[in-house]
Amino acid sequence: MSLAAIVAPAGRATAGFYAALFMAIGAHMPFWPLWLADWGLSESEVGLYLGLAIAARVGAGVLAPWFADFTGRRRTALVILAGVGAAAFLAHSVVATRPALLALTLIGAVAMAGCIPIGDALAAAAARLHGFGYAQMRAVGSAAFLATNLIAGLAVARFGPDAALVWIVASLTLLALFSARHPGGVREDGPRPRLADAFRLARARPFLYAAVASATLQAAHGPLYAYGSLHWRLLGVSEATIGALWAAGVAAEIALMVLIGGWITARLGPWGAFALSGAAGLARWTAMAFEPSLGALWLWQLTHALTFAPAHLGMIAFVAAAAPARLAASAQGVIGAGVGGATMAGATFLSAWIYPLAGAGVFALGVGLSAVGLAAALMLRRGWDGAALAFAPASR
Repeated sequence: MSLAAIVAPAGRATAGFYAALFMAIGAHMPFWPLWLADWGLSESEVGLYLGLAIAARVGAGVLAPWFADFTGRRRTALVILAGVGAAAFLAHSVVATRPALLALTLIGAVAMAGCIPIGDALAAAAARLHGFGYAQMRAVGSAAFLATNLIAGLAVARFGPDAALVWIVASLTLLALFSARHPGGVREDGPRPRLADAFRLARARPFLYAAVASATLQAAHGPLYAYGSLHWRLLGVSEATIGALWAAGVAAEIALMVLIGGWITARLGPWGAFALSGAAGLARWTAMAFEPSLGALWLWQLTHALTFAPAHLGMIAFVAAAAPARLAASAQGVIGAGVGGATMAGATFLSAWIYPLAGAGVFALGVGLSAVGLAAALMLRRGWDGAALAFAPASR
């Protein structure tokens, strides 16, 4: 990897795509629960709506990447998904009833669901074709997430949660523009994959181990994503400080990806990256369950670098090594949106039940999920030799 490759047009285009994507996510993740609460939903309803949205992503997050693989038009799929997402969130500005709000919530979730797995597959392809490092390009997305946390946090503090809605619509519109010119959108060699091919790949035992590890380690963040901002606000933390807390975790994530992201997957391999995140999660979520002071909370937010980044990089590295290139988006969708989305939905639904009863005790759910992820990582170590999985396309 060279600096020239990173700053070349392909590198800049990939970085721009990730910047736009995570500008949208950076406003949605911490501040959308506040928007829903400000609209008039109760705490339990917020958790229910978020959980249903995550559940909707499961099917869409598998089918949209597969369709992109099947047609070979991954860039076009991204443009459509981003455009529909922008329109759905724009419609939130005039929604007046709970059923309509739920419908828009689900449409927005479905539209955004395919953007991440297809985008990750295209970024990995662009990195392979143009000689830049995936981790560094993904770090640009994290930097955009960080900046959005800070800027959108200030905007929400001044103008209210509607500022987050405006930010999301603008970001998804920008994402559609970058998607149309993504440098990784090349057609892979081989026959068109069938949906059965994706599920046959998913039944391979190493794939299952990796999917469970990735899903549980990411779902361990579910209670924080759903109730972190609301809980901190109840404790008297301002919206601007909430944004800064989210940003602190992402800043640490960026540093890890830029400085040692490639080293983690090269030296530890996918299973080692998963195991690192699992061990860090056991510590982080245990501490969060005991409601640390604001000073300690800043420190525990920095461990987001270890609970999130290695698990994500491990998943990307596993798919790149184990899955056929023509099924890359489908494999990302099955792991991230399929198994991962179902697990995240379950964690969010459980959080909606636990939080009103136990408050900060909801974060103990992350301890159990991290333990499962760590166990799956160790099983992957024993059950996979690091080679591409033996795979024959389904008969036609």
